[in-house]
Amino acid sequence: MTATDLEGVRWVRLTFVDVFGTSNSLQLPAGRFAEAVADGELFDGSALQGRARALESDMRLRPDPATLHRIGDVARVACTVLTPDGEPWPGDPRTALATMLGAESAVADLATVWTAGAELELYLLEPDAGALLPVDRSSYFDDREGRGISVVRASADLLMDAGIEVLSCHHEAGPGQYELDLAPLPALALADALVLAKQTVREVAGDAGLLATFMPRPLDGEAGSGLHLHQHVDGLVADGGRLSPDGSAFVAGFLTHARALAALACPTVNSYKRLHAGPEAPGAAVWAHVNRAALIRISGGAIEYRAADPAANPYLLVAGVLVAAADGLAGALDPGPPLEEVADSYDPGQSHAVRYQPLPRSLDEALDALLADDAFIDAFDHRLLANLVDGRRSEAEAYRGHVTGWELERYLDEG
Repeated sequence: MTATDLEGVRWVRLTFVDVFGTSNSLQLPAGRFAEAVADGELFDGSALQGRARALESDMRLRPDPATLHRIGDVARVACTVLTPDGEPWPGDPRTALATMLGAESAVADLATVWTAGAELELYLLEPDAGALLPVDRSSYFDDREGRGISVVRASADLLMDAGIEVLSCHHEAGPGQYELDLAPLPALALADALVLAKQTVREVAGDAGLLATFMPRPLDGEAGSGLHLHQHVDGLVADGGRLSPDGSAFVAGFLTHARALAALACPTVNSYKRLHAGPEAPGAAVWAHVNRAALIRISGGAIEYRAADPAANPYLLVAGVLVAAADGLAGALDPGPPLEEVADSYDPGQSHAVRYQPLPRSLDEALDALLADDAFIDAFDHRLLANLVDGRRSEAEAYRGHVTGWELERYLDEG
């Protein structure tokens, strides 16, 4: 859809995300859209920092007409953020990724040949006597019709109407858990599509009286939700899943920067209740072909990154993935041999060949690793990282002071 295709549209939602990936929008009458594309639309830029401290207030949203699409009599468009004098503001996540892709760098070079599809997992919950319970008790690939699959399928229809190819959707392992699979897209288009997909599912679920949650692990004792990226670059994976030298270096970049990347891929306190939990949740920086608990899995000609969860800011996640992979390629890094056995049966002390580094156990650990990783520090604007880290640190601190139900049950009558 182009900027000229607004006949019958009354309003345009100028959408953007804050540093934490939360969706926001400013809605304009359709007649003002061309003006916004040309000059940007003034707005309060402190919204870009979410729960972090307030900063610059006068900023401009510039719609990207290539992302304009219509649902009913309302259109939606992704925006980048400009300073009041019209310059790109690198503290905005979408601007940060777009700037990275437009620079003369190894990351930009990689992005010209890189695409990725995404497995977006979520839970659908419904109100019940003051609680939120799973919409069903179905299981992996369950064939039964119901409100849950109807919501996901209707969301997929809207996404396809917007030009985003959906490969499939199905019930996942947890009760009320579903997966929506997006076809491979270039870097910026993939991040835009993920923002749109999450918002679309939320809105369709809300219309059905349900809550769609992208919380990494919302239900105690049940499977967590992931956001697996299936990356494609010609020449990295040969027939049979054999890696070329460049493919090996590409994978090694993820192993080398795994702990820093976790801060962008697994960005909440709750994220670390998904990692290390269950047979398919990554716990260490290892790669494999068969092992579904590996951080990187080679499957069907794609290089799958399995650590990310759907709470991640899509723009920062995609940028971080490209930074890690590009550094591996630039340094011709070696990933070592794959670890095909499941982690529960592997003793890292018995092997000197397989490189084995545990992923962070907490958000604070991941943020420390991010700030210690020169490749990431050099790739991102310092203001964006400061806002992200300060905001997430405050969440971790608040959580440390919170008394949970588990603690009350375990310790209230002890001692």
